Amino acid sequence: MSNFNLDQTLVLLYFLATLGFGFYKSSDKGINNFLFAGRKLTIPALVATLVSTWYGGILEVGRFTYENGIVTWIIFGLFYYIAALLFVKYIAPKIIESSIPTIPELFLKSFGKIPALIAIVCVILLTTPAPYLKILATLFDFVWGIPIFWALVLGASLSLVYAVTGGFSAVVRTDKLQFFLMFTGFAILLSSAYFEYGGISFLTANTPEFAFSIPGNFSWTFIFVWGFIALITFIDPGFYQRSFAGQSLKTVQRGILISVGFWVIFDCMTVLSGLYALAVLPVVETSPYLDLAALLLPPFAKGMFLVSLFAIVMSTVDSFTFISAYTMGRDLPIVLGLKLTEEKMIQLTRVGLGVTALFSIWLALYFEYAVDIWYLVGSFVVPALLIPLIAGLYKTQINKPIIQLLIPPALAICWYIHGKSNLTSDGYPGYIWG
Repeated sequence: MSNFNLDQTLVLLYFLATLGFGFYKSSDKGINNFLFAGRKLTIPALVATLVSTWYGGILEVGRFTYENGIVTWIIFGLFYYIAALLFVKYIAPKIIESSIPTIPELFLKSFGKIPALIAIVCVILLTTPAPYLKILATLFDFVWGIPIFWALVLGASLSLVYAVTGGFSAVVRTDKLQFFLMFTGFAILLSSAYFEYGGISFLTANTPEFAFSIPGNFSWTFIFVWGFIALITFIDPGFYQRSFAGQSLKTVQRGILISVGFWVIFDCMTVLSGLYALAVLPVVETSPYLDLAALLLPPFAKGMFLVSLFAIVMSTVDSFTFISAYTMGRDLPIVLGLKLTEEKMIQLTRVGLGVTALFSIWLALYFEYAVDIWYLVGSFVVPALLIPLIAGLYKTQINKPIIQLLIPPALAICWYIHGKSNLTSDGYPGYIWG
């Protein structure tokens, strides 16, 4: 690969900068500081961490756009904007009002021990960084040619090392850097494509018919399944954590609303970049974004774009790993009724970082594409947690909560098996209603 050393140098400088931000300050004493930054997140910090952690699956967005066109914006954009706006109105106020810091603890206080244990399993599955480690491994392979297993190990290690000492505050500090880098990289790629090839008229003239059609390659049923999966925002432990960690309800609501604006901008940048790749790349060897950057960008600009991709993915890996870890280190002992000191819970959370990394590496090796993990986990976890979570926040009694938690995912599993057993000619799940 040409200018390989320059790419490596810029990425290494990014790693050093990230570690510097992460290790800049150790977490203040106390579990509230370690897990929730003392509940002092300001609007800029909240926006930076919400936006940067939202896009860990960036290479999958590029692949999806290349294969399916503008419908990607509906599946991975529009549905989530709507869900986030509903979260601002109906969920965030109840999180602040309840003063319950995590989803499993909410389930424990609302429904009892067994539902809380089920919630713990769901949260761990929901926050596994496996899909994002898989994408990170692709980037390591592109820049250094590292085999996937060692790339997964390296990605997991780099993304969690500063969280061991700095906690959530360290994660937020690195997110501020990564927020800046993610927009910089795609601004470079998109502007270069525009000046080289032209605008929308070029894209419509040089892409297949499906690129600008809706529903494109999919049935409406498949698209609406993704719309339902977008409700994962309501039960997203990252959203829950950041809402709880905000300075006030007004801070949280304004932060999320501003974040939605940045999501719209960034989604337009990523989908348009994917469409440029579709227009000019007859075959994709690695990833539409990576191949487009290699074709179009001069050496330094290409290196900066690679840095932006690493920043996008690592911001999600460290966030999800941290949430999964404290679900094991804090929530599990509380649900089991163990009387542990705050220091012991912090120690167990640090152990949980390693356990999460190992589990996620195994999961990433098992699945071929990151989007497969999203679809599978989202299809099962959303129906299990969604209604009980809303009921818990609104203090609504549920009869037989264990059954309520188990039946929806059981039906989702049956639906999933039916779809996978009746694939369409394009290889997508086929459902009863199209």
